[in-house]
Amino acid sequence: MKAALKHAVVMACHWASGYMSNKEEVRYVASSHNIKETQEKVLEGVLERLEGTESAAVHNINGNASYEYFKKHFLVSDYSDWQEMIEYQRSGAVSVLTNTPCMRYQPTSGSTSKIKWIPYNHEFLEQLNLAVGPWLSSMYKQYPEIKKGKHYWSLSWVPTEMRNVDSESVNNDLKLLPWWKRLFMSFTMAVPEDVSLAESSEESLFATACYLVSCDDLSFISVWSPTFLMGLLDLIKDNRMHIARVLEQGQWPKYYPSLSSIKAPMNKRAAGTLLKWDGIINPRFTKFVWPKLALISAWDTSSSKVWADKIKVLFAHADFQGKGLWATEGAVTIPYGHNFPLTFTSHFYEFENLDTNEVLASWMLKEGMQVKPILTTANGLIRYALKDRLEVTGFLNQVPCFTFMGRLDGIDLVGEKLSPDVASHIISYVNGIKGITAVTLLGVPNIEAENDGAGYVLLCEGRQVGKNIDHDAFLNKIKNEVEGMLQQHFHYQLAREVGQLQVVEILMLEDAVKFYEDGKVEEGMTRGNIKIEPLSLWRGEIDKVFSDEKKDGIEVEHVI
Repeated sequence: MKAALKHAVVMACHWASGYMSNKEEVRYVASSHNIKETQEKVLEGVLERLEGTESAAVHNINGNASYEYFKKHFLVSDYSDWQEMIEYQRSGAVSVLTNTPCMRYQPTSGSTSKIKWIPYNHEFLEQLNLAVGPWLSSMYKQYPEIKKGKHYWSLSWVPTEMRNVDSESVNNDLKLLPWWKRLFMSFTMAVPEDVSLAESSEESLFATACYLVSCDDLSFISVWSPTFLMGLLDLIKDNRMHIARVLEQGQWPKYYPSLSSIKAPMNKRAAGTLLKWDGIINPRFTKFVWPKLALISAWDTSSSKVWADKIKVLFAHADFQGKGLWATEGAVTIPYGHNFPLTFTSHFYEFENLDTNEVLASWMLKEGMQVKPILTTANGLIRYALKDRLEVTGFLNQVPCFTFMGRLDGIDLVGEKLSPDVASHIISYVNGIKGITAVTLLGVPNIEAENDGAGYVLLCEGRQVGKNIDHDAFLNKIKNEVEGMLQQHFHYQLAREVGQLQVVEILMLEDAVKFYEDGKVEEGMTRGNIKIEPLSLWRGEIDKVFSDEKKDGIEVEHVI
């Protein structure tokens, strides 16, 4: 009876959330027939938030400014243009970006940049919510089975020192939602919010794994990076006896004291499953543990595709939906049906045509254009350029739809000007070789600390799948082929010829993804939001991992 009542509550909350979101979807679709008028109203609202601010004074902007006037008086910007004012606000000073107070600062870090702090005010959160509603509504309609169980929304653990810097900067997907959505969703969550506040990432992830395994009626998983979900599966495998003990007793281990304030899950059936499990992660295991899982949402384009494909195989009984383009700085696209339309009711959008460098408003785009998004948002960041490449694939009425093509961030260690496209081509080639998975190409300023040698390292993942294989010969063959591909690019070849760059290295580890994510966490990124880019600047030490000790015992299957 108790279980039936809980299920009824979950179903009622899903119905309420779907009903309210449907209203937002209706408004979104109705506005899609006149994108220019909608976007001009959004711009007017944003400019009103600037009145009386330092930005408005410098640029002589008021709420009645036309798009033409706005475009002429504001230059396209990036984070460096706003950093001083953001740091001034974060120091406790009055708001200088908008005429409304900032609620918190959200940390973000890209593949080539250090941590950035993006201001979030109430109006900006409202803009984000306008993007969430149509997505949730369409998802409930397209995948109705997700209404029959609980949902897991990625709650990324934030380091203690980061919380101390800004106590409100908790990287929680649900913080993007209004109170009524959070209320409904609180009854449908498989993992409680408090888990993200554990003292360590180890404790937070362990608790997450316990809750997920205990959730018999899990019907939906939303994560950003598919590697995060794969990491959770590995954690379940490696800690299955400890998780089983928690689920049997309903108590946390004493060596995780910060979890004492959180109620431990209890599920003896799930505990028995783990105790009998052989530790092999396959479709049979995932279906047995989560039989009602209907949908997984995660990145599945560019460098995330190879990992999303692995998730699709492991969870063959569930559907998969790719994420739209969401940055900490704002929303750009949402999944809607089988397309990814612009979230045009949220922010004001412009796009740089990457072929002509012309900046166009959203209503000026044509199918086939490759563009870079430029956002003007209610948090005071004006004409803020993201470093993403999108292609216009069609239209939802008048609203452009996009495909994410990859990042535009290049790496230039010594003048070689390497682009993500080059790295993507190399990764695609190597992933065609049996026995190895290329993860990312790392640009390393100091491969060997003693001589300050700069160069590139192709980080690969390989497991012990064969015997009697010449490991060194296998990697040298790949190394030579990758080096040849890199030297097809003039500036790289020149840097190699004059001795500015070392020859590319191949680093193959059994836990390459974890190695990469650990390094990014040290830089200030939050686990769960880390997207493995095809090309990434590496600031950690790399020379130590080339020791013979690390290489020993790793065997791979020969190239076929």
